[in-house]
Amino acid sequence: MDDGSASFLHYWRLGLLCGLILLPGLVLADHGLMTVVRGWRSPGVVGLMEGLTWLGEGAVDIGILAVLGLAGWWHGDGGLRTRGLVGAATVAGAGVLDQVFKNTLCRARPSAPDAGAFFTNFPCFPAKYAYASFPSGHATTAFAAAVLLTLWYPRWAGVWLGLAGLVGLSRVVLGSHFPSDVLVGALLGSAVALAVYTYVPAVRRRETVAPAGPV
Repeated sequence: MDDGSASFLHYWRLGLLCGLILLPGLVLADHGLMTVVRGWRSPGVVGLMEGLTWLGEGAVDIGILAVLGLAGWWHGDGGLRTRGLVGAATVAGAGVLDQVFKNTLCRARPSAPDAGAFFTNFPCFPAKYAYASFPSGHATTAFAAAVLLTLWYPRWAGVWLGLAGLVGLSRVVLGSHFPSDVLVGALLGSAVALAVYTYVPAVRRRETVAPAGPV
């Protein structure tokens, strides 16, 4: 693991810790924040958010990384093939964990009569849409994919993480999730991606070093 990746992992772990510290307060502030966000719901903003939210669909995020794997296979790049396919499996695994939490915590969505309540109709497996708010699946898979892409292609970090952040924002603006649902989804997806990157060496991108010329 190179120094740049190690530094990124260090700061990202600190970010995960900060997110966990902030989570209880955010849960308490959810309803107030939703009231503020409802004031943003102009037709233009809603249309933009509807256009962005599909980037958090699990199939889309898995597919993006799977395409990288197929590109590696097509070009005979074994490293890219492995990264893409293991990355796709990582995003899928994050999505599965998200579903475990959804079906255990049974949180009512903002549009449900008992909005924000946990363990509604517990046990709720399989959870109905109205009681599968926590965490956000879109945020989970979007951040899992974004963190891997950032580790592989750090020059584009702002793009990957910015898009994932917009996906999370879209879930709140569209009324599908509370802010804390999105935060936990982002933390979960990021943690899964970081764990795989740390403990599965095949996922790491190795820079090609050009051979030295004649002296």
